[in-house]
Amino acid sequence: MRSFTESQAEPLRFRRFWTVMGIGFVLLVIYLSLTPEPPDLGAPEGLKIGHVIAYGWLMIWFAQMHRDFGRRLICAAAFCTLGIALEYLQGMTDYRGFEYSDMLINSAGVAIGLVLAQTPLQNGLRILELILKGGKERI
Repeated sequence: MRSFTESQAEPLRFRRFWTVMGIGFVLLVIYLSLTPEPPDLGAPEGLKIGHVIAYGWLMIWFAQMHRDFGRRLICAAAFCTLGIALEYLQGMTDYRGFEYSDMLINSAGVAIGLVLAQTPLQNGLRILELILKGGKERI
């Protein structure tokens, strides 16, 4: 039996599925950023915790598939660019506002996700795959 550490070098078994789910998460962020009626998260006005969570989630999700730090930096740059682009698109609508602070908050979420991707959280999908496989390997 191989240990979990040894299995970390192997590619994810369901990588295509995880990628499709990740693209779905990106599309969800785009939708939520541009919809006229975003859901109310119950957070106090001005507290942008949803931004941090959304962009942190995107970063850590894709970091699980891209283990190389250089690729992770490319993902981080892409998500920061997405946050900036969406903010400009929001400014072009008559129902959403443009805020530089949102760009910074989105990027902070990406940075938090990048840091968390250096912790055991980077192994979430790999552990899930081992569980789905039958959990016969040591985690």
